[in-house]
Amino acid sequence: MNVFIALIVIALLLTVTLSLVNAYSRHGDSRTVPDITGMNKEEAMSQLKNASLEFAVMDSTFNPDERPSTVLNQDPIPNAKVKSGRTIYVVLNMSEAMPVAIPNIEIGTSFISVREVLASRGLKVGEISYKPFQYKDVFLEMRFDGKRIKAGDEIPKGSKVDLVLGNGLGETNIEVPDLTGFTYIEAVNLIQLKNLNLGSVIGSGMITDTLNAYIVRQYPAYAPDTYINLGSMMDLWISDEPPIMDENPEDEF
Repeated sequence: MNVFIALIVIALLLTVTLSLVNAYSRHGDSRTVPDITGMNKEEAMSQLKNASLEFAVMDSTFNPDERPSTVLNQDPIPNAKVKSGRTIYVVLNMSEAMPVAIPNIEIGTSFISVREVLASRGLKVGEISYKPFQYKDVFLEMRFDGKRIKAGDEIPKGSKVDLVLGNGLGETNIEVPDLTGFTYIEAVNLIQLKNLNLGSVIGSGMITDTLNAYIVRQYPAYAPDTYINLGSMMDLWISDEPPIMDENPEDEF
């Protein structure tokens, strides 16, 4: 009799234990996570719904090689066993890249440093060209879609930025051009034509139109038979008012 009672108790305990385990793990109600990578959002949601699973966007990024709203990644991974109703988190491809601001990069920064700074902003190095400068493989300027860009300008994340670097051939001498009295845009064009580089631009008073402002001072200063290295920097002082030309100018530098 005691043995019979003991067997009944054991059977009851096993039944309760199995019921608890089944309730906790939902044994027999697990689902295999389908592979939804590469599907668009609607297709992925439909697949998960058919598998009694939920859909949620965890993050968005931009991949130019994939269609917009394509699932790029998922968690849990395909073929994982999960409970019914489990939420599957996905990373979607955006329709267009987020804009990113061009970082401030000083002229003369090494190419390796420039590449690292651009990469930290999600940008890539595109074409590299060279121009005369006294140091080799240092940063001079950057361009996007053929146009010169500066710090603060915004371009799509993942874009390729073209770089202009120094060629290290700045030992050739060139006569210092006389830029005083030129407009800013004329001076910049002449500086580029002479294979020199624009340095600092300092405003004298309030400037209402930079491109048409006048050059009132320059460094290095102009003097007959004065030479500088090809690729050297030229600093300019600009003003809305044209300079007063002195017949016997003194070197102020």
